[in-house]
Amino acid sequence: MQKVVYSVSKLNRFGNTKMTGVGFITDSDLIIACVSKKGNAYIRVFEDCVKNCHAVSGRDGEYKGAHYEIREVEFETKNPSGESTGYDTREIEVEYSIWYKIVK
Repeated sequence: MQKVVYSVSKLNRFGNTKMTGVGFITDSDLIIACVSKKGNAYIRVFEDCVKNCHAVSGRDGEYKGAHYEIREVEFETKNPSGESTGYDTREIEVEYSIWYKIVK
């Protein structure tokens, strides 16, 4: 496991969300510490993201790339009159832009 400085941006149609800090990289995963909106600490793992990252030309130890995840979301369905008919689930693709630099 190697220590890295990272930047992860979540891209969507509503804008982007950026997380930066110090984390760790394994042979295949980026591991970072996060804090939820409620203030709870948790560990976030971007699985298999290292294989999608490539070296930045002219910069030693820097890598960047895109990472995609398929997430299942649940939403409320309504009939034409606006009454709730239950819940339905869909799979959506979430795109992340990842940059990291290995700290020596």
